Amino acid sequence: MTDRRQLEWLWFSAVLGAGAAHCGQVLALYGSPGELYDAVGKEDMSGLLTPAQLRRCETLTPQRFEPLLARCERMGIRVLCLDEEDYPARLAPLSDAPPVLFCTGDVSALSQPAAVAMIGSRRPSSYGVEAAALIGSQLAQAGVCLVSGLADGLDSEAHKAAVAAGAPTVGVLGTAIDKTYPAINRRLRSEMEHGCGAVISEFAPGEATGAGGFLLRNRLIAALSDAVCVVEARQKSGTMNTVNHAKRYGRTVFAVPGAIFSPLCGGTNQLLDEGQAHAASSAAPILRHLGIEPAPQVACRRARPAAPTLSAEAKAMKKALTSQAQGLEPLAKAAGLSAGQALAALMELEVSGIAVSGAGGQYRRA
Repeated sequence: MTDRRQLEWLWFSAVLGAGAAHCGQVLALYGSPGELYDAVGKEDMSGLLTPAQLRRCETLTPQRFEPLLARCERMGIRVLCLDEEDYPARLAPLSDAPPVLFCTGDVSALSQPAAVAMIGSRRPSSYGVEAAALIGSQLAQAGVCLVSGLADGLDSEAHKAAVAAGAPTVGVLGTAIDKTYPAINRRLRSEMEHGCGAVISEFAPGEATGAGGFLLRNRLIAALSDAVCVVEARQKSGTMNTVNHAKRYGRTVFAVPGAIFSPLCGGTNQLLDEGQAHAASSAAPILRHLGIEPAPQVACRRARPAAPTLSAEAKAMKKALTSQAQGLEPLAKAAGLSAGQALAALMELEVSGIAVSGAGGQYRRA
């Protein structure tokens, strides 16, 4: 039998739209989505909802979402409504909390006693990768849940550290719940879901999202955490957007000091210079902030991440690359790949630190 309450929450989520900026305000007045639905056409809501939201109120019904609820059940996707016990307690009190979250994996990862967001560049330096691996590993070994965006770069390093330690981790998507972006992280996502990790999104399976979805998910990364650790970030980046949300929610921010001449460290160093973040050269200050005693460190060496496993296309492209910069078309031909496959392979190699792109779409071996 279809859960009427869940249908009403799905309707409410669709009415508010992505970002759910009015969620807390609306629920403060109406108490539940069902009460709001019952008031449609009977009360003037023009001062509360936008014209677009009012139109959705009048044209959509809870029954409209029965196929979506059935689809989620078939796909093994949990539908977490704001009034449910399994809905993340850190999110629930926020004015822009998503009315509904879609979740795969172990839902208990969303309610761990201690959670830290680890964020940073999608194109990090080797220093950033090693710093993320070290701090992420120390936090995971202490039982801290690592929260990040399941993106390439430093997000992935956070999730990998948790998986390696058997610790909980949460990946927050900026896409529909049934889409993994980038696709190269599908295996990592599976490892998280089959371990003690979870993947969440405020976007339903099959829902189309644009670039704005990634900015919206940044607020969830910050909100799901007790503290945020910025490993490496430029001054203007999505990472700094997450930091702004963390400050808005009253989350403590930590930053890894970086090279003063590196643009990749411009954002982290600025946070430290302006006193907006606490310095973290290891997990120790973060753990102390959480009230967790750091384990004694036997050595002061950086943990080096394991060498990446390349796809067959990336391996073919690796062979085709030389020290001489080449365009996409000749490289694709040499590797026996289509242009689309070649571009995806080059992106994979760049993330792995093997390929270097230059001006005009030229690529060479690093």
